[in-house]
Amino acid sequence: MKNYIILMLSATLVLAACKKDLKEIGAPASKVEGIKADWDLLKATQVDELSLTKESANIYSFLAGSGKLPNISFSDSTYSVDTVGLKFNFFGGPSGKWHFDNPAYPAKIVFMPDAAAEFTLKLNGPIRPQDNLRLSKEVVLNCKAKDNLVMSYVLEFKRK
Repeated sequence: MKNYIILMLSATLVLAACKKDLKEIGAPASKVEGIKADWDLLKATQVDELSLTKESANIYSFLAGSGKLPNISFSDSTYSVDTVGLKFNFFGGPSGKWHFDNPAYPAKIVFMPDAAAEFTLKLNGPIRPQDNLRLSKEVVLNCKAKDNLVMSYVLEFKRK
């Protein structure tokens, strides 16, 4: 019995001494470098936010019906959109400035169009050079002095 206890204790010590080496994951990817590109619409969904089940409809084919899909190009601090022939422009005017709500951990992009009011779109995923750009545009109605989210557009863009 004594030998069995010593053997078990030795095995436990050997197993405890083996630990995995932690690998360096490197510096975080630059969010600005991740978003700087020309983007084309890949998916578009309209979500009924008032529905209990958050019913949704694929609106990609509707947007593509005009022969031209929404697109956007980002530089360090400006953006541009080719709005000619679009059925619906999600980005205000054809150009403007943009910035993240938090440069280190962005959750939203703030757009400041040259000829329209400032607005914000939610980020629905990471902003890295290898990722698609996922955004949500929320439609809010004011009823009885209270803002109510009624609908949202969920958009996914691919890098050109």
